[in-house]
Amino acid sequence: MRMKTDVLVIGGGGAGLRAAIAAADCGAQVLLVSKKQIGQAGATAWPIAEMAGYNAGDPRIPGDVRRHYEDIMDAAKGMADSRLAAVVAANAPKTIAQLEDWGVEFEHVEDGYYKFKSCFSTSPRTHVIRGHGEPIIRAMKKQIQKRSSRITVLENVTVTELIRGKESVEGAYGVQEDCLLEIEADAVILAAGGSGQAFARNMNPEDVTGDGCAMAYDAGAQLVNMEFMQMGMGFSWPVVNIFNGYIWEGKPGLTDREGRDIFDGILPEGLTAGDVMHEHRKHFPFSTSDCARYLEIAVHRAINGGRGTVHGGIPVDLTGMTSAYVNTLEDDCGIHHMWPIAAAYMKERGVDLLHETAEVAVFAHAVNGGIRIDENAMSSVPGLFAAGECAGGPHGADRLGGNMMVTCQVFGEIAGRKAAEYAMSHRTGETLPASCQEEEPGSAAAQGNLAWLLCKELDLKALQSRIQEGAQKHLLVDRNEEGLTRLLTLTKSLRQSIRQAPEGTRICGANVSLYHMLTTLSIMADSARKRKESRGSHHRNDFPETRKEFGSPIIIKREGV
Repeated sequence: MRMKTDVLVIGGGGAGLRAAIAAADCGAQVLLVSKKQIGQAGATAWPIAEMAGYNAGDPRIPGDVRRHYEDIMDAAKGMADSRLAAVVAANAPKTIAQLEDWGVEFEHVEDGYYKFKSCFSTSPRTHVIRGHGEPIIRAMKKQIQKRSSRITVLENVTVTELIRGKESVEGAYGVQEDCLLEIEADAVILAAGGSGQAFARNMNPEDVTGDGCAMAYDAGAQLVNMEFMQMGMGFSWPVVNIFNGYIWEGKPGLTDREGRDIFDGILPEGLTAGDVMHEHRKHFPFSTSDCARYLEIAVHRAINGGRGTVHGGIPVDLTGMTSAYVNTLEDDCGIHHMWPIAAAYMKERGVDLLHETAEVAVFAHAVNGGIRIDENAMSSVPGLFAAGECAGGPHGADRLGGNMMVTCQVFGEIAGRKAAEYAMSHRTGETLPASCQEEEPGSAAAQGNLAWLLCKELDLKALQSRIQEGAQKHLLVDRNEEGLTRLLTLTKSLRQSIRQAPEGTRICGANVSLYHMLTTLSIMADSARKRKESRGSHHRNDFPETRKEFGSPIIIKREGV
């Protein structure tokens, strides 16, 4: 199948939908392709939390928007692009009004929005959306449908690679079941999410496999901050869910499968488990910026050392978190309001935390880096834009809680608008409808550098398991030279095994997703190996201190492109 469009949006999550709406509103014809059905694609709507945090300063409060920007930069520890951080902070407030106009409900209290002080923030600005990001996706899906004359949606499409012209990106190749696609586009927006599925423990849906960064890298775009990612504690059994930072103020019990305190031999002299948990109330993700880091380190080392349960986690005892007890706790973290919501949400999923012991583990959550963009959301390759988790620059070594969701809206809108402007000033011909067929053998749709992958006979489950086990062990909270080298050796070996695999008779788009995962994971591990220090979410146990010589972002670009 051959198609032509003004703007091609790759990704059906929060950033992709917002980009498609913005591009259509600028008069462009938009083709949105999604690996899964809209509403099931991407991390925004993935049900791994009782709520979504959504950061925005209040313009009515003097200095509040400015403080949002300053908090982003402080958390970034020199790694964020200040121009992009300023764009996020300045535009965040109006995105709330836009979402509310589309029907998204934010949590309210008597005097207005309910807001709490989320990860790495100095003041309460994190708004709450119950049901995580699903209400956002549901609202934008309706907006997509209202613009059906300008937005065509193709679901269950795996995009294999970008079409790179002499000066710019000119479209993409893809596959929908056994149908090969060639999509010519005057502008392309990558909104394909992060790479969470590269880890055995992750909080992402199965379609989040690093496709965006891998395709951009292969097309010659710059990537930035790929060593930095959000990872943190999550319920691992009997259900998977984020373990939000405020819960640690309750000081739950953590023991290994034999009942031993997991902090034994981990904490420096004078520091207690209570101290660590009290500090961790400030933020969900792991960070080397404070003593809270010892919590993830202790849990991860216990599991890697074979001290986890049969389910692979560490038991956590929250049975003492009664209303009477919680109301005695310090509440600078939102625990009084948020714990009842969390407990009720978990009970709805079949886990009564006041009467049952659950388990926790360290999870990969979101990548802080990605495709390097400018204020217009354009990459270093003309005609290629990026938004959402696969875009790098708005975040740094650490990321504010609630900032990814809002960044998807801010830069999703910018990417759509600027891509439409670019496309309409670089139009190369009339658009062709999605039903326009190309049947000739050897057509361009069958070409591309990764066409050889599509019919390989691969044991995808076994290959992904090896990737996930390696990344889980060597690229989470306890990084070092030996482990990162082992991971890079593994990715190289698996890539060679894929090339040598026998030819099959059927087209399999999942082969390409796996290959993209290997590419992106290799870049992340290589960046982590190059950064021989600890900074924010990047922890090297062989280089535990922050070093001035690593005070600028690592930028990656494929040689010869």
